[in-house]
Amino acid sequence: MKYISRIQLSLPSVLRAAAKRGEFYLEYQPVVELATKRWIGAEALVRWRRAGGEIVRPDTFIPIAEECGVITRITACVGEIVAADLPSLLQIDQEFFVAINLSAADLRSAETVELFRRMLNSSKAQPKNIAAEATERGFLQGKETSEILDAIRKQGIVVAIDDFGTGYSSLSCLQSLGLDVLKIDKSFVETIATDGVTSQVVPHIIDMAHSLKLFITAEGVETETQADFLRSRGVQFAQGWLFGKPMPIETLCELLVAQRTSPAVSSESNS
Repeated sequence: MKYISRIQLSLPSVLRAAAKRGEFYLEYQPVVELATKRWIGAEALVRWRRAGGEIVRPDTFIPIAEECGVITRITACVGEIVAADLPSLLQIDQEFFVAINLSAADLRSAETVELFRRMLNSSKAQPKNIAAEATERGFLQGKETSEILDAIRKQGIVVAIDDFGTGYSSLSCLQSLGLDVLKIDKSFVETIATDGVTSQVVPHIIDMAHSLKLFITAEGVETETQADFLRSRGVQFAQGWLFGKPMPIETLCELLVAQRTSPAVSSESNS
């Protein structure tokens, strides 16, 4: 137990050192327009490769980074990498966007607003080329968070509520947040066309989003049945292995060029 305690106490310094050494890198998962299956954007997903080559799972290090206060530094690293990668993507498609995830701590820090300003300046991108995503837990923090979100949206950057359905947001709460996109959590998407207890949740979430005039992105889409269901109910966008797995920037650019050159090229080439 002493050994485990020492390891846990050392992790904050290990994560800070990892940020300084550039051990964090990104993979990008495409966001598709359901009506056309066209890749219109991507979500930046942070990964950690330690100096010895070991890959640390995000679900292992991100909660620890949030607990010890290092997560804002990791978010800054993500922003720097996205800003460097965006020009390559925009050479292919000037309308393409990249979304980055914000933690609860990011939504309490004025530095987050500055991060987006730096991203826009260094990448020469337009506000439409960058999006911000945060979970329900992150959004429901009060006035301070609302002010940060408002400042981000005033830059012209789209704001999405991620993993919707896993928290406690009510219709009235969503109305007050000032959002552009609602993302349906994959745990609900996977119940589509099943007899699962929560299989009727997705239609209710879709109706709620429509009533608020929000765009909708469904996460974790893995079957054509799920895609057809979502498309038929007016869901505009989706992510999932049916369309493309997380990939390095080089692969994303290569497949995006192929898709733009020949629209018949399927994202299945990444499977």
